[in-house]
Amino acid sequence: MVRSKQTRTTGGAESKLLRKLGNNEVYQLAMYLLDQYRGTSVSGRYSIPARLLGSGPESRNGLVRAVETAIVDTVLKHPILQVAIADAQSKSPNWVQLETIDLRQHVTWHFKDAELDASIDNVLQEVLTNEVDATFPELDTRPGWRIVVIHFQPTNVVEIVFTWNHPHCDGMSGKIFHTDLLRSLNSVGKDAEIDADDRSTIKLPDSAPVLPPPIEDICKLPLTIPFIIKALWGEYGPTTFRPALARWAPIASPYKTQVRAFTVEAEPLGRILLACRQHKTTLTGLLHALTLTSLASQLTEEAAPALASGTTIDMRRYIGPDLPAHPGLKPERTMANFVTLMTHEFERGLVSQIRSLLSHPAAEGTDKPAAASISPELADLVWSAAARVRGEIGGRVEAGLRNDMVGVMKFVGDWQQEMARMASRPRLHSWWVSGIGVLDGGLSKEDGPSSGDNAPSPPAASGDDDAWAIRRAQFALSTETTAAAINISPLTVAGERLCVGGSWQDCLFDVSLGERVMADLEAWLGQLA
Repeated sequence: MVRSKQTRTTGGAESKLLRKLGNNEVYQLAMYLLDQYRGTSVSGRYSIPARLLGSGPESRNGLVRAVETAIVDTVLKHPILQVAIADAQSKSPNWVQLETIDLRQHVTWHFKDAELDASIDNVLQEVLTNEVDATFPELDTRPGWRIVVIHFQPTNVVEIVFTWNHPHCDGMSGKIFHTDLLRSLNSVGKDAEIDADDRSTIKLPDSAPVLPPPIEDICKLPLTIPFIIKALWGEYGPTTFRPALARWAPIASPYKTQVRAFTVEAEPLGRILLACRQHKTTLTGLLHALTLTSLASQLTEEAAPALASGTTIDMRRYIGPDLPAHPGLKPERTMANFVTLMTHEFERGLVSQIRSLLSHPAAEGTDKPAAASISPELADLVWSAAARVRGEIGGRVEAGLRNDMVGVMKFVGDWQQEMARMASRPRLHSWWVSGIGVLDGGLSKEDGPSSGDNAPSPPAASGDDDAWAIRRAQFALSTETTAAAINISPLTVAGERLCVGGSWQDCLFDVSLGERVMADLEAWLGQLA
């Protein structure tokens, strides 16, 4: 990477400009500045080694020392966590080098009494709701990330919630962060001997951090003329004859995110994945089909004659090894913005057919609808739609970066102006499925995580009281006011449970609609397994 020699003055100190933000990074920053998006979180529920358990001040200090030492070690492994954004409001913002990071501004501790999983989950959902909606102050002097650590006493559980500003990195980066944090906890955190006074400040290296390059600098993003015309027509053309647009959820304010989640234990999850394989689909495809079914049953034909959804795609798979200009870059271990999106459209006939086969009966003794049972005929439709989505994703992946929307980003000169314009147009997607795969929690006996995305954590056999391990993880997204009305975000810990997150903007529709989508997904996953 060519490092900039430019400098600027911030708060009386001279800072070094590193490089301009890439196209995807500027797009994400524009959404943040316009208050169209705020934060993304990945939380991990860690089991604490026996040596760090106890009720006295000494035990608490030992726990804090171990966790914060591991956090510092992890931050120093990832340059994108060490930088701030200069000239954020301009058309050409830059990453800027920092000398130090005040850990007190980025890490918050809570010590709570909770013995039951239900009470732990309730506390977590409250924290996640607050975190994804909180903003990031002083963009030019602070990195855009923060961590909340919750120790549930007297259990051996600590919840670590990592939240970041999307210009810094994508969802997969949250999984990479926890993978590296676990490695650090089981290495440097094990013998932490840092004085309390020293832990408050991270002294960053004097040399300029080598930031991960934007995807357009390391990969070709070829575009054909027909694709460009189609993309421009979709962005600027009339919307009258596009029945799949999410007109039922017009772009609105104020900004507030509703966050929900449910979990599926390892044994039923295994049955669900087996059923997916038998029907030539994946969990992502099935979640799309079930969300389609739930929304079709709740929205009238007039409101939503057809529906469209989106799937996020990790672009790390396209980045070749041993790039001459970027030696040492390991995409699968790198926190960066390497993400794109593809669209699925569900035509009027399919949506109408689903509506005719499913309605929500009222639950006994309440006015609230209960999750309906899926008939064999409807199950066939669901599996067919799920297989279709899987095929579309497979086709997109095989096509590589040819005709990808990230390639079109280079034509946008002013992203704040562009995103302000987007707020006046109908919403494209009714929902997204944004999954980041499987997180190796350190208990897996495999050589690496099931998703093949990251290097394995240091081994910790089940029942090893002297090692840290992750038992549960959750992926949570703040609402994107111009994007999907509902976000579905699955994340699994290897050998443990699946957590399916859901989030939506509070003012878009009655909260019961979003809660019913989540209830339907939970009930129907069980039925189809």
